[in-house]
Amino acid sequence: MATRIHWLQRSRRNGLTLVESLVSVTITAIAGVALFSAIGASLGASYSSLNHNVGTGLTDQMLEELSAVRFPTSSDTRPHSTANRKDFDDLDDYHNWSDSPPSSKNGYPLGQEPVTILERYLITRPSLLIPDTSFLDRLSREVTVERIRHDSSSGWVVTNDETGFRRVTVTIKLAMTTDTDSRSHTISEASRIFSYVPLSP
Repeated sequence: MATRIHWLQRSRRNGLTLVESLVSVTITAIAGVALFSAIGASLGASYSSLNHNVGTGLTDQMLEELSAVRFPTSSDTRPHSTANRKDFDDLDDYHNWSDSPPSSKNGYPLGQEPVTILERYLITRPSLLIPDTSFLDRLSREVTVERIRHDSSSGWVVTNDETGFRRVTVTIKLAMTTDTDSRSHTISEASRIFSYVPLSP
């Protein structure tokens, strides 16, 4: 009998009670929730950073294209909104222009332009270099060109008069889905001021 009592006392000391088990399970669950929340926040930050990098690249690409276009003269007229981008020949032609998904000036979807060697031999783009079209289809680019003048009291102001300055704003937006009614948010926006520099004689 004494041996049985001794064994019961020892087993009570070595085991876990139901309350202790519930406490340990609760602590583990709380730690797991915190861990998964941290992982989710990290993935969200990575996704946001990726979107921002893509948007910045598209913005810079568009601004570089605009830098290569001549400054408009007073005799230039802005083309109709249906005009093809490859026909744009001055900054004002880009006013209120947009495209979705983003494409090259020749009309090819980005990442699907033909690759050539010595401008003669077409080669197939490796599949690893073809971007995800489901992502690109949700992107849009918008360009606004404003005539501006410098005001000594308030800085740059928009005007309808002909000036030697243009402020170009490029906005990149990402839609939640590919539906036309889908809400979109701006992932990148940049402005640059262009000025007319007359040719020296």
